[in-house]
Amino acid sequence: MKNEQLHNDQLRNDEDFLRSLPELEPSYSRSKHDVWQKLEAAMEASPSERVQPVAMPAKVRTLRPVLMTAAALLVVLLATTAFFRLYTKTVSAPMGQHLTALLPDGSSIELNAGSVVKYQPLWWRFNREVQFEGEGFFKVQKGQSFEVVSSLGRTIVLGTSFNIYARKNEYKVTCYTGKVRVVSVLSGQSTDITPNMQAYIQSNGSVVSAVEEDAETNISWMNDMFFFTGTPVQIVFEEVERQYGVRIQTVGQLNDLYSGNFSRGRSADEVMNMICLSMGLKLEKTSYGYKVSQ
Repeated sequence: MKNEQLHNDQLRNDEDFLRSLPELEPSYSRSKHDVWQKLEAAMEASPSERVQPVAMPAKVRTLRPVLMTAAALLVVLLATTAFFRLYTKTVSAPMGQHLTALLPDGSSIELNAGSVVKYQPLWWRFNREVQFEGEGFFKVQKGQSFEVVSSLGRTIVLGTSFNIYARKNEYKVTCYTGKVRVVSVLSGQSTDITPNMQAYIQSNGSVVSAVEEDAETNISWMNDMFFFTGTPVQIVFEEVERQYGVRIQTVGQLNDLYSGNFSRGRSADEVMNMICLSMGLKLEKTSYGYKVSQ
């Protein structure tokens, strides 16, 4: 009897212990045997079967709105800069016409027939540079460096007036006011010229300068006058083609040199007759222009 009483007391103490455990709620509907089974199962469970603590979600940092705005502004700025630098304006003087190209800073270029100039108007305040082929008279406003780039040479000025002849394999610059630097694209050689001086680039890329005794003759084209002294007649015919917008076909080797002049105030027929008569050449008028032979 005494032993049974001790056993019952022990069971009561065990049940009180179970009630004190937070993860095991007392169940008064269960028998003592069920309670012991639950306790033993909890004590014998493997670590992987036990209740694991709940992991807190990791904090995710997001890009701040101010950084996103700055990145967007940077993209817009880069795109705008690229557009300003890529946008190019072209002014062309077709055969038979002279044109004036006005640049954003007030500088101007008188274009002879068959001449082309390209520049970037939106980027002009940062870089005064033009791409040029043909013949033109430049009047440059003072300011930061002004540069004319052609296939054979570059001309750099700081506010002056000058004439550039850049056709085929010939490049020459005549200075009228200020100071001009002429640079060979092929060799990198350069020379500075002042009023009434001319610089030209030779076929090997070297740059030569000299005093021009009759500098005004080089810009007579602006007054529709064209002078030639010992000039290959083929070059003379090319000038006639440009000034009148006609085509001249030559037959055979025409190597004679021509000295003379003509005015655009005369008709193309008058000019061609005058040149061919003085050179002893045969002239034939065709549907496309003229045919010249010996």
